[in-house]
Amino acid sequence: MSLGALPTTCLAVLAVAVACSSAGRQESDRDVSAEFGIFYGGQIQHRQELPLELDRTRPLRGFRLRRKPPLDASPSVRWELGKPGAGRPQKDSRGRTAVPRRVQQGEAPWRPGEAVFEQSLPFEPGDLPGLWNLRVRCGDRLVLDQAFVVFEPSAREREQRALGAGDAG
Repeated sequence: MSLGALPTTCLAVLAVAVACSSAGRQESDRDVSAEFGIFYGGQIQHRQELPLELDRTRPLRGFRLRRKPPLDASPSVRWELGKPGAGRPQKDSRGRTAVPRRVQQGEAPWRPGEAVFEQSLPFEPGDLPGLWNLRVRCGDRLVLDQAFVVFEPSAREREQRALGAGDAG
C-alpha cells in the first residue's frame, strides 16, 4: 500500500466505524417516543399551559410512552414532577434566593408485550400555579423533560376581564 492511499483507507475505516456506532444509537433512540398533555380519549392534546383543576371528572393530564415493536422485557418507568413550593425563600450554594420546590416521584413497570404506557398526573389539593417540570425515564434513558406552566383559571379570567375593560376605554 502506498503512502498516498493511507489517508483514504483511514477515512474509509473511520466512516464505517461511525456508521456502525450511529446505527446502534438510532435503533435505541427510536425505541420509545414520549408525549405529554391532556388525555382526550385515545389522543393527547399537547399543552404548554394547563389550568389548575382539582376536579377528577375533567380530562386528566399525563404522559404516554410508545414503543414499536412492543417490549419483551419489563423496564421500569420512573417520573419526577417538579412543582412550585411554598414558604420562605432560601439561599442556595451560589447565594441565589428562591422558594424551595416540591418533587413528586413515581415508578411503575412497563408490562411486557404492551406497546403503550400511560400515566395520569392529577392535581392534588395544595398544588400551586407556576412553572412545573416533568422528567420521565424508561430504564436508564431520559425520554421526556417537559417544562409547563400551571395557571389558576379564575385568576386568568379576572386578568382577561381587566384587560378587556382597559381596552374598551
